[in-house]
Amino acid sequence: MDMKERKALVQSYMGKSVRIEIDRPIGYEHVKEKYSITYPINYGYIPGVLGGDGEELDVYLLGVNEPVKEYTAKIIGIVYRENDVEDKLVAAPEGMAFNQAEIAENIHFQEQYYKTHIDSLFEKSCGAVVYRNINGKTEYLCLLQQKSQVYSLPKGHSEAFETEQQTALREVYEETGIHAELKSNFRTQIQYELTNNKQKSVVIFLAEHKGEIKADSSEIKEYQWAEYKKAKQILPKWYETVIDDAQKYISNSKP
Repeated sequence: MDMKERKALVQSYMGKSVRIEIDRPIGYEHVKEKYSITYPINYGYIPGVLGGDGEELDVYLLGVNEPVKEYTAKIIGIVYRENDVEDKLVAAPEGMAFNQAEIAENIHFQEQYYKTHIDSLFEKSCGAVVYRNINGKTEYLCLLQQKSQVYSLPKGHSEAFETEQQTALREVYEETGIHAELKSNFRTQIQYELTNNKQKSVVIFLAEHKGEIKADSSEIKEYQWAEYKKAKQILPKWYETVIDDAQKYISNSKP
């Protein structure tokens, strides 16, 4: 099975309900040549479906906190292994959500030995409204993304074992070169739908900046500082309440 066929196989299960046979339940110890793994979660396979290694397609089962022999659950994620011959699926009980960072944390016990990329039905990003005050006017930093050609705020995907603040600070620095200091008592969250029935959650903080911007040209096509009304016009609609909240916070903080 080549890489294209591998990807098509696992992608065909995203969002579907499957029956999983568990051959490595919680507490199972798997002894390998150089190390052993004790499973903190249930791990099994879809009967009769062969994966990239020629054996049955493996599934991590999250959200079930006791050993089970089998379970029917919804596929909420895919673990693409770049340095192996197989990929893995991630499942959870119907109605239970795990974002890409939470998945990574749960499967780290085994995937730490591989180079992986996680695709999830539930994505989480963190970032910040970056603003400056010029001649008594507040301006907001708006970034035109290279990939989407849409304006956005500095933000990016949460990674395993990061706090929301750590993700926001890292992403602000990576996209703008700013070593931000987040304002206290400001945190807002928005949600919207992506393609393929995916859901996006974005946690936004607030930071003031007075210096230069060094935008990452590989991700950011251009940027501009926009006053309140213009920022709301050029940013996607789901950011309207974020800019409203930021404007209110800044106005109430002025002496």
